[in-house]
Amino acid sequence: MNRRDANKAILGSALALVGGQVLSQATPLPAVRIGELIRLSEIWADLEFRFASEPALLVRVPIPQQVNPRVLKVSEQIYLTAYSRTCTHAGCTVPLPDRQQRIECSCHGSRFKADGSLQGGPADRPLRAIRLEVREGAVWAVGWLDG
Repeated sequence: MNRRDANKAILGSALALVGGQVLSQATPLPAVRIGELIRLSEIWADLEFRFASEPALLVRVPIPQQVNPRVLKVSEQIYLTAYSRTCTHAGCTVPLPDRQQRIECSCHGSRFKADGSLQGGPADRPLRAIRLEVREGAVWAVGWLDG
C-alpha cells in the first residue's frame, strides 16, 4: 500500500468513526411510558422500567432542600427522579433501594442514595439520570440528563 492509499484508509476510518458518533448523538431515544403518576402516591414509591435497554427506576422523592437537576418538580408536593440501575463503576445492575433508602452494588460495594446520587465508591459518578416528562397524568422517560 502506498502513502496515498494509507492516508485515504486512515481518513476514511476517522470519518466513519466521527460520523458514527455524530449519528448516535443525533438519534434521539424513543420516549418510554413508565406509568401513571397516581401510582406514586407517597414519598419513596417507585416504579421499575427499562430505558435504552437498561433496567431503570422512577422514584418519588421528598421535596429537595435545594434545586437538583436530577429531580423533576411536578407540583408543590410531588418531585420525581429516575435513573439507570447500571452501576457507573463496573456495569453491574444495582438492587432496588433498601428500607433505609440506600442502594449498595453487590459487585464492588459502591453505594448510592435512593435518588441515584453517589454516596461512596469505588464508583466515582452517580447512577445515570433520566430526563422525565409528565403527559396527561403519565410519567415518561424521554432521554438522558447528561447527554
